[in-house]
Amino acid sequence: MKCYRCGGVMVYEKFFGVSEDFFGWRCIFCSEIVDSVIAENRLEQRKR
Repeated sequence: MKCYRCGGVMVYEKFFGVSEDFFGWRCIFCSEIVDSVIAENRLEQRKR
């Protein structure tokens, strides 16, 4: 997967939040993080 922001390489990781853990993609170059919620919100914004 390529990074939306810089075009770099994304890796699938587990993230540890305050109330829950979640999985998502992180760019190894710019540290952009994308999970299912972020991806859905971006799709909604494009529709508008």
